[in-house]
Amino acid sequence: MAILRTALDLASREGLKHITIGSLAKARGMSKSGVYAHFKSKQKLQLEVVQYAQLMFSERVLRPTRGIEDTLARLQKIAHHWYHWSDRLSGGCFFIAAVVDFDDQDDPVAQELKMQQQSWYDHLTLCLRQGIKQGVLPEDLDFSAFLNEFNGLYLSAQWHNWLLDKPQSEAQYQQAVLKLLQRYQVTD
Repeated sequence: MAILRTALDLASREGLKHITIGSLAKARGMSKSGVYAHFKSKQKLQLEVVQYAQLMFSERVLRPTRGIEDTLARLQKIAHHWYHWSDRLSGGCFFIAAVVDFDDQDDPVAQELKMQQQSWYDHLTLCLRQGIKQGVLPEDLDFSAFLNEFNGLYLSAQWHNWLLDKPQSEAQYQQAVLKLLQRYQVTD
């Protein structure tokens, strides 16, 4: 796992397209043949990094929110953990960079990224469906519009985080998420 942690951090900094067996070997202080023995190819390395990133994302974002029954509180907590999921990476959100890197590709790495992003979309959709069942979100909720705004807030926060200072960016993000949830919330 240590080699994948290093690979994920390297990919967050340099981009998934640019990670190589050689760059990972150098970062780990290993021989190229030692790293090659783990992965066999650049594409296999990239696939395993995407899968490992998904595992880390699930551990840092989804797992801490599983027991929260109230949908709006859960979405707010998801947003909080999502904002912080890549704090331990030196280059920022791995998935933003990876999706941009592979958006014009049709190879196993791009397919894995699309599956990961679809899984994320499905998870959020399930949360929204639960909110409708709980009566806190409207029955005619436009899932696509909500998720577009929810994801857009994260992308904007990451941009602000890069451009401005992190505390200001985080406060603005959390406030925007709260306003989004309040706007969609059913009130009696």
